[in-house]
Formats: sequence, C-alpha cells, structure tokens
Amino acid sequence: MRNKTRADAAGPQTLSVGPTRIYKTPSQAAQEARDHDTIEIDAGVYVDCAVWKASNITIRGVGGRAHVKDKMCQGKGIWVTKGRNIIIENIEFSGMRVPSENGAGIRHEGAGLIIRNSYFHDGEEGILGGGIKPNDVILIEDSEFARLGRKGQAHPMYINVAELFTLRRSYV
Repeated sequence: MRNKTRADAAGPQTLSVGPTRIYKTPSQAAQEARDHDTIEIDAGVYVDCAVWKASNITIRGVGGRAHVKDKMCQGKGIWVTKGRNIIIENIEFSGMRVPSENGAGIRHEGAGLIIRNSYFHDGEEGILGGGIKPNDVILIEDSEFARLGRKGQAHPMYINVAELFTLRRSYV
C-alpha cells in the first residue's frame, strides 16, 4: 500500500494519513514507513495502534492534534517504537490499558526519542521505555501528562535507563 510514486521514487517520502488519504490509519503508514520518512497524520480520532520499526522518522499531527486511542499493540502500547531516532509531534494518546496494568501511550523500545507538543491522558502510562541501549537520548518538551495510572500506581513517564533524559516546558 505504498504511495503510487513510492516504488519509483528514491529517498525519503512523506506518508499522509487520514480519512481521505492513501493511508487511512497510522498503523497502515507504520507498515510502509522506511528510514528517514515523514508521516503526517490529519487531525482527528483514530482507534488504532502501530509498531514503528523505521529509524530517523518524524511522525506528526497536522491541522491540529491527531488523537490515537483505545487500541494496544503487542499488549504494550498504542504506539511501540522500535526504530532509532524517532520524533513524535502534535499527537494525543488516551485509553492505554492492558491486563498487566502498564499500557503506555508510547512503549519506547528503540533508541532516541523526541516528543513535542503531545498529550497523554486517561490511561495507565504515558511513556514506558528506556533500557541499556547506546545513545538512548529521550527529550520530551511542551507536552502534557494527565489522569494516568490505576490502583494507586501513576506513571506519566517510566524511563528505565537512558543515556540522557530531558523534560522541559511540560505539565505532569
């Protein structure tokens, strides 16, 4: 389901997601994304989850925030990031729930994550990730984390280990 020109085009592409676009859901774009692509998701609500395997990609909401909710991938998160150096901008996450009670908006399993102007709310965890990975630098800025956790456990961000973690201009 690649863009019609994708097979003939060299280099990074922009994959557009939305009701009137080639890719109707973020998960369809995630399956097609390649290293260095940009994924633009139209503002709106998507009951969907995605596993992002490509590296050096930017995923952003356009025309307002794209809101992904209520569906979990791999029993872990709405979005599972496995690639390196992923930028996520202008995305809203809600309804993160799994039987183990640690469902995340983003389950960060790669290395290198930047989150900007995003909103995590009404679920178990905002971001779960980190680990012993070289160059795992995590930056979160201009974002909000609200009404997260169950049964007395609230984890807006659960960063196990990172080479560098920075949080700025955000509400937690």
